[in-house]
Amino acid sequence: MKRWISACMALAMIAAGTDSLYIETKADSEEVRILFTHDLRDHIEEVKSLDEENAVVYSGGYEYLATALDEYRTEQTVLLDAGNFSASTMYASLNSTKAPDLTLMSRMGYDAVGVGLVDFTYGAGMFGEMLSAAQSHPSLLLSNFTSGAGNAAFEEGWSAAEGSAYTLIESGGYQIGVFALCEPDEAFGDGAPIVITDPLAAAAEAAEALKQQGADYIICLYSTDEDDFEELCNAASIDLIIAGGNHTATEKYRKQGNTLIVSSDPYGTSFGVLDIDPSSKNVKNYEIVPVSSSLYEASWGISETMYAYQSEISDTVMRRFSLNQNPVFRAGYSLTTYGRTQSGKAYAEAADLLTDSMIEAYDAPDSDEAKAVSIITEDMATGTILQGNVSANDLFSMAYKGMGTDGIPGYNLVHVYMRGSDLLTLCEMDLILHDDNSPEKFHFGRMYYEYSMNRPVTNRVIDVFTEEADGYYIASTDDRLYPVITTTDILQSIPQMIIDSGVSGECNIYDETGRPVTDFDVMTIRSGDGAAIKLWSAISSYAAHFERGRDGIDDLPETYKKARKQRTKISSLNVIKLLKHANRATFDFYAKAVAIPVAVLVGLNVLVWLINLKKKKETNA
Repeated sequence: MKRWISACMALAMIAAGTDSLYIETKADSEEVRILFTHDLRDHIEEVKSLDEENAVVYSGGYEYLATALDEYRTEQTVLLDAGNFSASTMYASLNSTKAPDLTLMSRMGYDAVGVGLVDFTYGAGMFGEMLSAAQSHPSLLLSNFTSGAGNAAFEEGWSAAEGSAYTLIESGGYQIGVFALCEPDEAFGDGAPIVITDPLAAAAEAAEALKQQGADYIICLYSTDEDDFEELCNAASIDLIIAGGNHTATEKYRKQGNTLIVSSDPYGTSFGVLDIDPSSKNVKNYEIVPVSSSLYEASWGISETMYAYQSEISDTVMRRFSLNQNPVFRAGYSLTTYGRTQSGKAYAEAADLLTDSMIEAYDAPDSDEAKAVSIITEDMATGTILQGNVSANDLFSMAYKGMGTDGIPGYNLVHVYMRGSDLLTLCEMDLILHDDNSPEKFHFGRMYYEYSMNRPVTNRVIDVFTEEADGYYIASTDDRLYPVITTTDILQSIPQMIIDSGVSGECNIYDETGRPVTDFDVMTIRSGDGAAIKLWSAISSYAAHFERGRDGIDDLPETYKKARKQRTKISSLNVIKLLKHANRATFDFYAKAVAIPVAVLVGLNVLVWLINLKKKKETNA
């Protein structure tokens, strides 16, 4: 019928003497296919995981994802990604020069890509440099942000990439409207180079603009950890939400009112297929397609580019840290990063490996009064070490956050000194600001602290313990200088932590002579050739101390199977413990605690005395 109508209209135009016979009509098929991914997170190579029998299996990989996407592509296909496409692997070291993710996503035919918080891992400036470096790229979308304090590199890159709040994609004669949202974060509040704004208001504005421009179907790419989309669906007229962040694939799509909600698995290990009729909004088909080398052939063009990237990474990064493609060590068991057990208890075995590596990277001078301790936050451990051979890229993924002054991803290690009293204040702030399950909680190497809930909130830490000999810990001494291995970011956060926690103690930072330090970059730990040692690269050097196993590969010791204690709650009412390191507030607290029952007891005795006195008078009368 549609073809007959089109033919009649064409004949009418010929009769009218028009110059063109082209008339845009809907495709013969009413279906538009939406292919989608999210949270690729720079996993250009295959992703390693363990099956139910603890055997290593591989999935994902851009070279196989590209082939799979091509097999599922139709004439009316829109290919989208909901954000968090960059960072997490060594390929991120090429972001400012090659933009590998965007370049390869363009080669795979992505139409539009949302921007997520992970994409700003190395700062707004580095993200902008990545956009400028991309030779080709899909449409870059983010609706809920403003320039804030501004960043020239970001603004230049966003402009060069023609980044926008939303876009219209024509498919099968339909106009598919797409916009992207990013979950707000305090790191992108007022004063930041870019400010992530209210997603609900941005969604309403973008959806209305797309509707006014003739969108037949509206899609929201949303990078979020939230699982409730009711407010978003009430705020804006959206037909489909592709939810990224911590969301994983489900066998069936969800619905919130008239809005469909879908997700795939992260790292390109699967992608979603959704066939819809934009006119009726009906779903014709929905499936999640797994991706692996056992299912698809590699796309040679993608493989060739990937190998070129690998060669450049070897020359510019791995060689700098004396690394290569050989295994760094072998793990006989898996190490978790920050997470929770089913009971809700936090664990972070991998953080112990990181903090020990940091201490081993420090060449302690003879003048040190005490053994070194190390400090990270538990969310600095970002990847899992799986049983089997562990590569340099695995180590990078384990601690990829941060950016050093050398322009290489990863936190630079610094060494400073703190007195025992400063460590006590640091632990006090940690206890006040971070509960046991907080990913921002401090994780200490060769140090822990004890606290009591029977003291005022700003003075609950009783003692800090540091390692004096292997496995033997003693209480810290207030005026003793302790070497501390950490990162500049943690040291720079201390002044704000003092304000936020309300502690009364000081937390000072010194050099080896006891003089205050404010320029932390000069305290960077460097290798013999002057290269700054990274949080992730320290592990490779530490592995040289492991016992050599079969095939000449070092084996991870069994000591990391169980996470070490970091803070211990003391329930004892021992007076000596309760008064140790007590400040005036604590003494006042105990004074009131004693004074109230004493006053009540005295009051009761007086009352009894008065009653007895009254009875005596009545008897005498």
